[in-house]
Amino acid sequence: MTITGGLIFFIGIRFVIVGAWPILIFGIVEFLILVFCSYLYFNFAKKKERIILDQEEMKIQKINDQEIEDDQSYNLHWSSLKNNKDDLSIHYAGKKNVFARFLSPQRRLKLKKIIERYKSRLS
Repeated sequence: MTITGGLIFFIGIRFVIVGAWPILIFGIVEFLILVFCSYLYFNFAKKKERIILDQEEMKIQKINDQEIEDDQSYNLHWSSLKNNKDDLSIHYAGKKNVFARFLSPQRRLKLKKIIERYKSRLS
């Protein structure tokens, strides 16, 4: 980021000397957009979900920067899994928990099949 910012500033100053000062303004705006998008990416990359299947239970842990924010357990026999447009959801005891938003549609479908296969082996 420092190298990119330095290059944009150096090139912008050269254009100011030539008389094309708007180039510097556009370069600064472009650099600020790059910094903002990088900040959003690094914050998003810290968020994770862990799905644990054991015995007759499924746990969904939502993790933010190595700290568990939410830890929910669901009985596999009494829950139903639904593949929505942008995520998977588990319905248990009248409540809905959404997870796997970051997966592509193919990977969400594959995860749903894995969970359902595990659930059918328990029966």
